[in-house]
Amino acid sequence: MLAIVQIPGFGAAVAGLDWLALPGMDGLSTEIKQLGRGVDAAWQYVWSVKGQEDQSVAFVAKGEVTKRPVAAAALVRAAIAEDLYLALVDAGDERLWVFAVKDGMPLKRMDLVGEASEVMGLVSDFLTTLPDKSKSPIYTDKPELLKKLPYTLDVRTFSLEILGHSIQKRAFSKASFSRYTSAPIGALVFCTMLIVVGCAYYLYQLQAEETALRDAMLIRERAVAQRKIELAAAVSTAINATVPARVAVPAYLEAARAFKRLVEGWKLTDVECAGQGCTLTFKAQPFATWAGYLKAKPQDWPPPTFDSDIEKITQPIPVTFPTVAPRTAEALPPRERVRFDLGNLAQISKTLGLSVTLPSSWARVAGKAGPDEQWVPMVGIYGAKGSSVLLKDLAQRLPDISDVTSVSFKLDDSLSFDLKGNAYANP
Repeated sequence: MLAIVQIPGFGAAVAGLDWLALPGMDGLSTEIKQLGRGVDAAWQYVWSVKGQEDQSVAFVAKGEVTKRPVAAAALVRAAIAEDLYLALVDAGDERLWVFAVKDGMPLKRMDLVGEASEVMGLVSDFLTTLPDKSKSPIYTDKPELLKKLPYTLDVRTFSLEILGHSIQKRAFSKASFSRYTSAPIGALVFCTMLIVVGCAYYLYQLQAEETALRDAMLIRERAVAQRKIELAAAVSTAINATVPARVAVPAYLEAARAFKRLVEGWKLTDVECAGQGCTLTFKAQPFATWAGYLKAKPQDWPPPTFDSDIEKITQPIPVTFPTVAPRTAEALPPRERVRFDLGNLAQISKTLGLSVTLPSSWARVAGKAGPDEQWVPMVGIYGAKGSSVLLKDLAQRLPDISDVTSVSFKLDDSLSFDLKGNAYANP
């Protein structure tokens, strides 16, 4: 909702603008005309960044202001020279103004003036899209509202008064809206010279514009459809890249039954399993040789790897997994449910001497943040450590969405394991 905020030393500016991305398919002027018609626009402001193709536009409708408006968001950009940030300031009358920029461009639905409950919901949604919340500075005069959020944040002091001291008159002038018009100027000039020919030309232009609009809509629809297909394939590949822990761990442990602790003077010290294979590390004992190992190792084992360290042998072992039905994005549980299940398991496992660590952050498995891709699942890294005797039981109790990226074993007196994996969830 459009709102007027007062910038000390300069005057009124408009906040709460709806920033619309300009795809750039039909030309800047044509797209602005098409978007402006839908909101009965009287004023327009185009946001662009030097060196970037992306542009956005905001409109002010007829009757909303009595004089040429100034974009408050553009004033913030003049004061804050960063490509990623969020501003949260007191707008007066118990209202807050939130404004966010990512990659130098204003984010859709992130220029809003409203009550604290509504605004803080947008702030929380914005932060959840960031892999590292501390990388996005938050400029605010309401730091107490941010203390309730469960993140480590980069909070910086900012207010409308500070904004007034941070800009110059030239910046205030550049933030002014320009008049919006949907009429083709060439047609108007031609009509003043020859009414009949001008009318025919205008009708031709209108028809051509409608045709161009239809063609552009078809192109966009095809591009969106193709993007959805490609994104769905990328998501499916990502969430099925690894195997569930309850499948992978038993397969690794079954393969480990055939591992030999001592082969012709070579002692097995470390085992690391990842993907469809395990890597065994043997350390030389007195009088051990590579030739002796080659003669004594099981014939069905692949050739080992010898490097510059003559005291070591690296032996790969293939592991076969049973067939697993592929996951679908729709079947994944919500992220909060996954966090609860892992956390509950970690609390129970702690009493048995096992350490289970929950994902500290979540990232999208594919695509990029956008209003049409909010459904894309998230992935977080978890881990577990403890006695190898308890590994199989732990794997059976991990959620189905918990995969294994690697599990290593220390063959010392404690016989311990260290498991790392991915957990998948819907946002």
